[in-house]
Amino acid sequence: MTTLFNYFKLWTPMRYIRLGLAVLLAFQAIDARVWVLLIPSAYLLLQAVFNFGCRNNCKV
Repeated sequence: MTTLFNYFKLWTPMRYIRLGLAVLLAFQAIDARVWVLLIPSAYLLLQAVFNFGCRNNCKV
């Protein structure tokens, strides 16, 4: 149990934001029955769990 707490202590605020957005988007997709919204929700969830995303090489 302590390893789980230690895992979440290492998270940055951006990872929590991604996790929250993924959960909210998934609930909205299920509620509205717009199943295609589960794809970006899963992507945000994977970004939060595995900590990948845009690093310093983002070109806008």
